[in-house]
Amino acid sequence: MITDNRHFSVFRVTARGLEAQRRALGAATENMANAQTTRTEDGDPYAIKRAVHEMPDGGQHQRFARLLNARQGELQRADTRHMEGPALRRKLADQNLGPLTEIEEIEAERLEYDPTHPHADEDGYVRYPDVNVVEEMTRMISANRIYEANLTALEAAKETIKRTLEM
Repeated sequence: MITDNRHFSVFRVTARGLEAQRRALGAATENMANAQTTRTEDGDPYAIKRAVHEMPDGGQHQRFARLLNARQGELQRADTRHMEGPALRRKLADQNLGPLTEIEEIEAERLEYDPTHPHADEDGYVRYPDVNVVEEMTRMISANRIYEANLTALEAAKETIKRTLEM
């Protein structure tokens, strides 16, 4: 039946991917907006934010590799154990799918000589976050394209399920 959870795992994967790229895009735009922020509420320059993506539990590809290695010998002979596909899908259906994204702060500063600036130290240097606008724009473009690719995958899955239901 089409309402089985395994058919909707593509939605969980793409939702997690969309969220990951949304957070990456947000971090890059926040960095660009605060490139000239010399002081935050705690008195330090703005800390650069980076989106770090990682797969939960080592990732689906590692689970697949372990399963493949475990079953490789069994596939060479006709056996009822070869028919455990649905049971295996049920075991994997409840697993977290897609990347987990955390935002890390990086304390990187650059000094700029401006003795007239109100936040200048006694030597006349102002501490700015070391934000490279070109790198941040590259991160934004990359996150945007990956976000669009996730939306395309989501639309394709929706269309496939819709056409399946029409049969």
